[in-house]
Amino acid sequence: MYIRPVHAELQVGKLHDFVRAWPLGQFTTAIPHPTIDTLQTTHIPWVLYADEGEFGVLRGHMARANPQAKQIVEAARAAGEAVHELKDDALVLFTSPHNAYVSPRLMTATKKENGKVTPTWVFGAAQVYGRVTAYTTGSEADAFLTQQVDALTRQQEATVPGKPWTVDEAPESYNARLRKAIIGLEIRITKIEGRFKFSQDEADGDWEGIRQGFKAEATAVGDGIVKEMEERGAERPSLVAERAA
Repeated sequence: MYIRPVHAELQVGKLHDFVRAWPLGQFTTAIPHPTIDTLQTTHIPWVLYADEGEFGVLRGHMARANPQAKQIVEAARAAGEAVHELKDDALVLFTSPHNAYVSPRLMTATKKENGKVTPTWVFGAAQVYGRVTAYTTGSEADAFLTQQVDALTRQQEATVPGKPWTVDEAPESYNARLRKAIIGLEIRITKIEGRFKFSQDEADGDWEGIRQGFKAEATAVGDGIVKEMEERGAERPSLVAERAA
């Protein structure tokens, strides 16, 4: 990921919090295959185990019918392993739903002073790199998937109102059949980095114009952007001075 220092998030704990807040990540692999495109990406909801390994571990699952899963299963079969570590690292991209186009008209100070303004975009993202272990078949895969589906369900049920639904409310025969249709994924994180571009390097008048513009929208996205701007705005004086130097 291209990350300007002014937008970099270096604290692993904050990046972990971001992944927990927005757990739907784009899982990307590059696995050569005679009939399936090498590059594949799938949106997968993940559970993060921050205390495992140096940077944490992600666990998730995907449909066995997915072409990406077929590549993984065939790689495991070729190695003669039901639980298989992929040869190359994978990448998971997590993004905040609080992202939007920024019109130059919101950069009120610079627009008035000299007109030297340009459109941009505000967003937050974290990239996770790591070693993938796939649980493709057999008792180990079934045990992994039983635990993973339960953990993911508990994680997400905690975010919705009402009494949480639990996996064991569905018949076990039904759950067992569904587990056979998915594979398990475990990513041992080797690198995690984030870029949070929320106008923190803009001049005071432009920053305020952008903040007021999104505040006036009175939308969930706009409110989320304002919150991000204000949380990261504490660093603005030094960042603006750095850019001007």
